[in-house]
Amino acid sequence: MKRSEYKEIIQCFETQQCDGTTESLAEVNKVFPTVSHNTLISIYSQYVQLKTKKNYSVYSSPYKAQKYYAQYKQRSSDSSNTQGMILVQFANQLDLSPALLARVIVERYLFHLSGGEAPVSKNRLTKMLRDPCLIMDPALSLEVQQCSLVDSSYGPVVDSIKHSIGEELEVHLKKTLQDHHLAFLDEDDMRKKGYDKTPDIKLQVPIAVGGRIVNWIESKALFGDDHSHENYMKDQLWSYVNRFGSGLVIYWFGFIEELATSSEQGIIIANDFPKTFSILTPA
Repeated sequence: MKRSEYKEIIQCFETQQCDGTTESLAEVNKVFPTVSHNTLISIYSQYVQLKTKKNYSVYSSPYKAQKYYAQYKQRSSDSSNTQGMILVQFANQLDLSPALLARVIVERYLFHLSGGEAPVSKNRLTKMLRDPCLIMDPALSLEVQQCSLVDSSYGPVVDSIKHSIGEELEVHLKKTLQDHHLAFLDEDDMRKKGYDKTPDIKLQVPIAVGGRIVNWIESKALFGDDHSHENYMKDQLWSYVNRFGSGLVIYWFGFIEELATSSEQGIIIANDFPKTFSILTPA
């Protein structure tokens, strides 16, 4: 996908007020019929995450968090409200992720529960968000469950789905390598050998793709946009190049084409395992 088309998709999310639901993404898909639904899901999710990161510190400041908690308590005290969905509606008004608003509210809930005398344990907070049944307030427990279920970009439900997709694609990659009779080590194998930072796959015999050497493969179950790729280069890929030589990163849901044409030395970008390659045999 050209960068220009990617920017048009982002603009379409904004002009059509896309909220990440299947229905709203289907409308965007009508404008970009050649882009797969899964690719649109990935692009939308990353777009929301980037936007939220820029604004979350404002929403989660102690002053704002207390203000939102007070508003939640006021709305929840309304006897006419028996269906819940207070936080979901509130998040929509704030243009904030429902799961992240739930995190802010539960953190304030725990803060008040302790009498405001001690900082809230992040571990306890995370456990409650993952399992809202641990929240003693039944109404708030229901609200948090609803936030997790409707949020298309954040929260434990989305995290579980993304993890499952990532695992499935790694299994697919390993099966492809086995079908081609390529010997390799996976992350578990390399950790047993004492490596701390490892790619998903380390080929025991390198291959050549388009005249370029591939020693390792990294599998990414997402769309490769500028922001994501830059962060992966800084946090992971450069260290793999320095340790193991040149390699391949697969963005299974596509990538911005200009990233490949201007790719840094030592990194090949693709959206699948290459159809044609040659195995490098020792001289």
